[in-house]
Amino acid sequence: MTSLDYAWDEPVLPPFIMLTVKGAGSSEVVCCMNDFQDAKQLYYENFIYIAATYTFSGLQEPSVRPVTSNKDAANAELVLDVSPKTQRVLLKKKEPGKRSQLWRMTDTGMLCHEGSSVPHNPHKPSPRSEDSSMILDIAGLAAVTDNRYEPLMLRRP
Repeated sequence: MTSLDYAWDEPVLPPFIMLTVKGAGSSEVVCCMNDFQDAKQLYYENFIYIAATYTFSGLQEPSVRPVTSNKDAANAELVLDVSPKTQRVLLKKKEPGKRSQLWRMTDTGMLCHEGSSVPHNPHKPSPRSEDSSMILDIAGLAAVTDNRYEPLMLRRP
């Protein structure tokens, strides 16, 4: 919880303050400062992109060998995306706000895919069931057992 001392700009006006969270699911609440209630809360989603960093800046660690010598890859802005038909996890160009590219971290540390869950009203708190979400996982155990590469996929927790 965050608090901030505030001095009224116009002390003769009614003691109301409007608090707003801007964004795709913006939320606002008007509070009376004479009778502040804990029940009035702002809710918002904090989605993330999972990005291939090198494709955004072109910069990389000096000890890391480039995967490709193609200069276009440095500006491709690739993020994890999920194909709606196959549910395969792919690298695609970032498209701001595209639900198939949005992820959120759960309280238990899992990366849940936003595009595979039902949209909900961000103005109302609705704790999402982790059982109904799809999370990022590897397709098999080979990456753990014999150092081979495995594709990424969505899976129930």
